[in-house]
Amino acid sequence: MRKWILAIILILGLAEFGYGTWIPAKAWLSQILLERAWTESLETDQHHKPWPWADTWPVLRIQHEASNSDLLVLEGDSGQSLAFGPGRMHMSTMPGQPGNTVISGHRDTHFSFLKRVKPGEVIIVSDRNYNKYYYIIKAIDIVDSRHNKLLINSQDDRLTLATCYPFDALTAGGELRYIVSAIHTNEAKQAVK
Repeated sequence: MRKWILAIILILGLAEFGYGTWIPAKAWLSQILLERAWTESLETDQHHKPWPWADTWPVLRIQHEASNSDLLVLEGDSGQSLAFGPGRMHMSTMPGQPGNTVISGHRDTHFSFLKRVKPGEVIIVSDRNYNKYYYIIKAIDIVDSRHNKLLINSQDDRLTLATCYPFDALTAGGELRYIVSAIHTNEAKQAVK
């Protein structure tokens, strides 16, 4: 009887350990698959899904050198996409075009670096055609999502990064959003040298 109890405890312990390592292992593997899909997109100039059943694919890369952040941006900002990385809002423009490129991400994972950005710093956005776009951070705002909507249409080429706020909230999905607004500039090439 004692051996059976020990065997059951061992099996339950292994199951709990397996469950605890599943999420980190899935996150690690997904980043490898996303990077591979991005590389294939660069080589073929076509989007490639990171896994066959994915409903998203990498469309951009964003870099913020001051925080040593380098992230792939996925197409779409559904909850499923945001589990694997920041996502570009479907209705927003692509970089280099008049309008607003809106990218959202989770505050406690991929977009946690936003709490360290400052106006005047540079965000670099790369597309699959090897184009690099330099954006200077102009403003950081905290807004109530119930009363303020993101500006999609714009006459200039701008970048908006959005995440939930506050960064250390105990529960996810509150009404407040942390909004980083940046304007495209060619002069930023000088700023990052």
